[in-house]
Amino acid sequence: MDLESVTEELYGLHPQDFTAARGRHVAAARTAGDRALARQIQTLRRPTLSAWASNLLVRARPDEVTSLLALARRLETAEQREETARAAAHRAQTQAEAAARAADHARRRAGEAAARAERSA
Repeated sequence: MDLESVTEELYGLHPQDFTAARGRHVAAARTAGDRALARQIQTLRRPTLSAWASNLLVRARPDEVTSLLALARRLETAEQREETARAAAHRAQTQAEAAARAADHARRRAGEAAARAERSA
């Protein structure tokens, strides 16, 4: 008995059977005098139903899981590109608005300066 084989077995079980089976393995490891292994087995946590179902899919159809993971990476890359494009568009809009405000401000100041020059002439 080793941790890898016990882990493989436990995570193949339905979650409702996990705790009892883990207890049996802990007891067997203690009986065999391997307290370190018993502690390691005891730390294994019962999977949620969704984690268990995912484990079943990985075991039964690893190629499909690989394809799903590749698709997830492609979608993430596409999303990052879209976010980059949105950020660039926002930056361009912000720069255009700032430039328009600066130009308006400069026109007002130029008009004020011209009016002062006219009054002092």
